[in-house]
Amino acid sequence: MSPAAFLALSATVLVAAVTPGPAVTAIVARAISDGVRPAMAINAGVVTGDLLFFALAVVGMAAAAHTLGNFFDVLKLAGAAYLVWQGVTLWRARPRVTTAGTQGHEAHFWRNFGAGLLLMMGHVQAMLFYAALLPGFVDLRALTAADLLLLASMLVVVIGGVNAGYATLAARARGFFANERALRAVHRVAGTLMFVAAALVAAR
Repeated sequence: MSPAAFLALSATVLVAAVTPGPAVTAIVARAISDGVRPAMAINAGVVTGDLLFFALAVVGMAAAAHTLGNFFDVLKLAGAAYLVWQGVTLWRARPRVTTAGTQGHEAHFWRNFGAGLLLMMGHVQAMLFYAALLPGFVDLRALTAADLLLLASMLVVVIGGVNAGYATLAARARGFFANERALRAVHRVAGTLMFVAAALVAAR
């Protein structure tokens, strides 16, 4: 794989990552409501899902999105339902002012990670994106193990980095709210974002 092809592919992935979608919306909503760490756990699940779709595309399994369409539909609806449940929970939450906002979030890493992964599993277009994109930049038959490792690392850095940037900005904005009334508004904005993310997932 040539340096020019790698840079072009990286730039294309960056543009796709910067464009807000269901994953970014869910990460921002979690960062606003609970802080950076839970949002980063969702980010880890999203990146893992991207890597799985990338691997499937590389081995020529993009056709699975058609042959297993019903299965992917179930996963998509499950992901949307989870986001709706999160939105309802945020709307019904009793706001509280916190001074050490990271306490207790670590215990929920796998729950948030699973939410991010489930969100990606319902976004089959990501696999089709890689299946359609890769042949335009690289000869899949000529890819070496080193090339695959480099591409996977690029996905982690680009997608994970962009999502982390969104999470950090959203969490810092949350710090401006220091009273219960404002926090109630924050929770409801976050809950609404969860509903938007669910709608995007279900509609795609």
